[in-house]
Amino acid sequence: MQEPTMDKTALLAWAERHADGPVTATPDYQLSLSSKLLRFRWNDAMTVAVCSDADGNTRINAVLDAIALAAGQAEPAGRTVHLLLGTGPDGAHDPSIREHLGAIGTLVTELHQGPDVRVWTLASGEAPKMTHSAPPRFTTGTPAKWSKMLMIAATAPVLGMAAAVVERLSDRPSFALYPKLSSLTSAKPWQMRLDGLEIGRTGPAGTTLQLASKDLTKPSEPRLSWLKIVGPDPIHFTPDRAEDLVTLIDQLIEAWTDTSKPGAVLGHGQAEHALEAHILSGRLVVNTRMTGPLHPAVPFRCGTLAAAQFPTLWGDVTRPARYLDALLADREGRPWAIELKDQGAGGGHGAYLRHGIGQAVLYRHYIRSADELDPWFNHHGLKRSECRAALAFPTAASSTERVIERLRSLAALYDVEVIEFARPSPPAGSG
Repeated sequence: MQEPTMDKTALLAWAERHADGPVTATPDYQLSLSSKLLRFRWNDAMTVAVCSDADGNTRINAVLDAIALAAGQAEPAGRTVHLLLGTGPDGAHDPSIREHLGAIGTLVTELHQGPDVRVWTLASGEAPKMTHSAPPRFTTGTPAKWSKMLMIAATAPVLGMAAAVVERLSDRPSFALYPKLSSLTSAKPWQMRLDGLEIGRTGPAGTTLQLASKDLTKPSEPRLSWLKIVGPDPIHFTPDRAEDLVTLIDQLIEAWTDTSKPGAVLGHGQAEHALEAHILSGRLVVNTRMTGPLHPAVPFRCGTLAAAQFPTLWGDVTRPARYLDALLADREGRPWAIELKDQGAGGGHGAYLRHGIGQAVLYRHYIRSADELDPWFNHHGLKRSECRAALAFPTAASSTERVIERLRSLAALYDVEVIEFARPSPPAGSG
């Protein structure tokens, strides 16, 4: 028999019995709060409640949502806001929410001058239990394992066919190799990417051209152009067929290039990956108010973006890996954890950007706290413990001024810088 959990129906019923007034379970479009968040007054403070069957990101992001809710009240709501997490019968001891509670602990403890966020767990048939919010210490062996992998990738030579492909495509700025940490000892340890889109794997003795997509039948890019040029099946190349490989890659680049917009990201349907690639390769420079322009934390070497897909953890767990969008550095050698967003790709300016602040905080905490990363950061001359954090996105429309003002106010509570930058090219249909 399945144990009862605090799913949305059960959580709503509990809230209606215990709330000091009405319970809101519909979206708030002005503050960009979803219907997954129940909002009401309880225990003499504003409360945000999340059901037990919500996904992890919703539960973690609820910290930022609760702060936004408190800040958006017409009248002062007090200095306390409650976050109520519906759980299974094990409550805070349930291993499945260990990462969530660790990330929430970081977001609560790194908040400066904001409201007092109190976190509670609520199991079916029990009273809410306040949890001690503490940031994770990353005591598993995973950071040390990843540090070794990063060091191998930092020093591994690009040889054979992989080197030949890089040489032949050296004047195509959209092409780059990314290290695949879990495959460093395989025959094809390098991902091939076009403006961040994975198009296959390469190594000293061979290359496979294959789109990283589970369903090639979806009627959208990059699948449409891929099927026309490459076809539905992976293609394997030996070193003597390097020119054939380059020809196909050139055709893909041409298919996703808008000749009327020089320097634009490739139109392969993955806008954020494309912006990330432009920044990591140095084609697009972002500037901070604190230190000025940032540069890639790891120099472009043998066609490789070695700091791409930098793995982090958000809790004291071994998985999942949470990949940092861009690791940059300032002229003082301080690394910057950059959470990159593209609101023009459909995310909008509300919760999508707000949650990015939380992600930047979590990446920064991991880098500052995981001492096992020292060999890699020292190798690149970076001051790991002084890591900074920023949320970066293309310049927002003037009509969103109030939303961006609230975003900057929230970011300031976490010492996260908000960076707007000129898009490499206008979004599709804007001109």
